[in-house]
Amino acid sequence: MRPPPGQLAMFDAPVPEREPAPGRTRLPSREDALPRAAQLARSVSALLGLPVHLRLTDNRATLVSFRKLPEGVRLRMHHLFLDAPAPVVRAIAGYVAGDAGAREVLEAFSLAQKGQVRRERKPGAPLRSRGRCFDLRAVHARLDATYFDGRVREVEVGWARRPGRRTRRTIHLGGYDARLREVRLHPALDKPHVPAFVVDYLVFHALLHADLAHTDADRDGDDTGRCAAEHTPDFEAREAAFPLRESAWRWLVEHLSSLRRG
Repeated sequence: MRPPPGQLAMFDAPVPEREPAPGRTRLPSREDALPRAAQLARSVSALLGLPVHLRLTDNRATLVSFRKLPEGVRLRMHHLFLDAPAPVVRAIAGYVAGDAGAREVLEAFSLAQKGQVRRERKPGAPLRSRGRCFDLRAVHARLDATYFDGRVREVEVGWARRPGRRTRRTIHLGGYDARLREVRLHPALDKPHVPAFVVDYLVFHALLHADLAHTDADRDGDDTGRCAAEHTPDFEAREAAFPLRESAWRWLVEHLSSLRRG
């Protein structure tokens, strides 16, 4: 079971929850981004002579990453590249093709557009794991021991900052930051009416991303800087084995309105 499109996003590109700071650009809406992303994918595909599947991200650590597959190229790219000029688009294709000079072009463009990259959490500021209703550190330890054999022990799990007080069309319930090795859950879930199995499932989902990202890095040994693994067949198979997964999804969809209100 999956949520209605455009309503509930768990580990998709996050939606801004407050007005951007002066000089910073708001994330593009899905409706605005899709045609621009499709055009960018077509342009890169034409330059490479290969099919390109493009996924936009808001990842502040890895702005461009890719994976070559038998059916083409899976490209992950920060939304700041959506309206990149032709020389930068050529550099994207060159980066995938192994052109050593392409990285400098991409870095220069990224630096010029740095206002579109969200700021990192202050170094050394720990995540808050103990909430009013759920202690995510305890949830993390139990799930790690049960499902991951200690492989995700070093991942930090905590509650995200409380967003501004307004009703949102979309809510980002949780996610895994591959660079910081962090899992953050939305504070709207730290409520008495939220079932424990829903919180367990969301933390498990994020830790599964962390586990597969770590496994992929060990196996491939490249320097493409990939972040969390996508929903591959292996991911889907392992997630399907989690008890009450479908019940968790049903609860999340049924309570979407109250979660959006915070």
